[in-house]
Amino acid sequence: MEQSVSAISTADEVQDVDADRRPVFARAPVAIVVAVVGLALLVTSGSYGYHRDELYFLAAGAHPDWGYVDQPPLVPLLAWALDQISGGSLVVLRLPAILLAVLGVFVTAMIAREFGGARRAQVIAAAAYGAAPITLLAGHWLATNSVDMFFWALATLLLVRWVRTRDDRLLLLLGIAAGVALQAKYLIVFFLVFAVAAVALAGPRELLRRPMLWAGAAIAGVCALPTVLWQAANGWPQIEMSEAIAQSAEATGGRVGYLPTLLSLAGLPALLLLFGAGRLLWSDRLRQWRFLGFTVVALLVVFIAINGRADYLAGVFPLLLAAGAAGLGPSPRTRWVPWVAWPVLPVSAALAAALMLPIYPVASLASSPQGPAESAQTVGWPEFAGAVERTRRTMPPGTVVLTADYAQAGALYKFAPELAVYSAHRGYAYFGVPPENTTSVLFAGSDPGELGKYFGSVRPAGTTGNAYNGLKNLALDIPLWICDRPLDSWPRLWERMRHIA
Repeated sequence: MEQSVSAISTADEVQDVDADRRPVFARAPVAIVVAVVGLALLVTSGSYGYHRDELYFLAAGAHPDWGYVDQPPLVPLLAWALDQISGGSLVVLRLPAILLAVLGVFVTAMIAREFGGARRAQVIAAAAYGAAPITLLAGHWLATNSVDMFFWALATLLLVRWVRTRDDRLLLLLGIAAGVALQAKYLIVFFLVFAVAAVALAGPRELLRRPMLWAGAAIAGVCALPTVLWQAANGWPQIEMSEAIAQSAEATGGRVGYLPTLLSLAGLPALLLLFGAGRLLWSDRLRQWRFLGFTVVALLVVFIAINGRADYLAGVFPLLLAAGAAGLGPSPRTRWVPWVAWPVLPVSAALAAALMLPIYPVASLASSPQGPAESAQTVGWPEFAGAVERTRRTMPPGTVVLTADYAQAGALYKFAPELAVYSAHRGYAYFGVPPENTTSVLFAGSDPGELGKYFGSVRPAGTTGNAYNGLKNLALDIPLWICDRPLDSWPRLWERMRHIA
């Protein structure tokens, strides 16, 4: 064992460089890391069921638009298209998330190479990113984060490489990457604006004089224009959405808990993350990229100030892990690195899988470490839809179904498509209002006191049941209510019922 570890270190010390004086890319070992991560995600991609957001994306994609309350159009339209093409395959739906996650592992290794990292650094950076809980989470189900995190990584690679090469074509690609990212999430605007401000402060200021930078910015702006116009035409609901997210962030500790939560998303490689941040800010070897360190600090301060979610900053993980790994040798002072890295990274990956991937029997999910986590929101949806459908059959013709939560409406769209389903929650409220002649409603969720504000009669109709040993989520043990005699016209009721939080 000692000889094999020493061999790795020795091979690293004599690592060849290419014509650009960069270390040769470690294709084979990085490919192994990529393959392991991809295989783990693919094997588990069909387990449990649809995540609540995936169900919403399917319904949103069936109502195509230039934008939605809670995100731009790319992910809903992609989800709907994949669902239609594949005949409803959950695995196919999640293939883009898997692909982007493994490409993120590959890009992280490439960033480490740009920072001067040889084979050891590239493999450690790739493995650290692949072993991070947030990487496995974003790669397991299709989400806006799946797209956003990869394009932050790609934008970082393009910026880092431009600093080294001054190849302005990279700036045009940066604009294209930002334009695609803006079709999934708006967060990359923060990264790019703060990066430009940091360049103005710390250099290289010649970047700001390059026409290709502003051409790329124009491309990104044109890509984002339709969804911006949609937001403007609908009263900027994204602002209200951001306020709701800030309120929900209190559940994970709010501003005080932001940094611990952020580090927990990196798992054991969080130490490498912190080391990388320190190197970007203070290492002479990374001086030309110091503006990226300032960018990370600015993002951290702003996201804490607005009480944003910790995963907003997951897009900088490839940058920080690569910067940290590039500082781990080889040198006489870092001969210990292989002895620590190779045991720690597999342990970190195993812990991340235990926390994020569907590896427990569904029957024991409630008592597993994932019981309180997002994995709980991937089971029970067909049973929820079946219970609602059975109750609806006992009610008069013309009865519509309303749900308290957008995910519940998405589940009915997927598993009970013959029902007339509406929800006043978040983006689903924009998909239609019950017909004006509707007098009978089956409502899933909420409580009789709240429903009494909108209907003259509210009666219990049972619950959706729970066959998962007490697991708590938005599908199980949901109360059903028979609501009659609306107290106002449906357009006016809808204005009162519509909510985002």
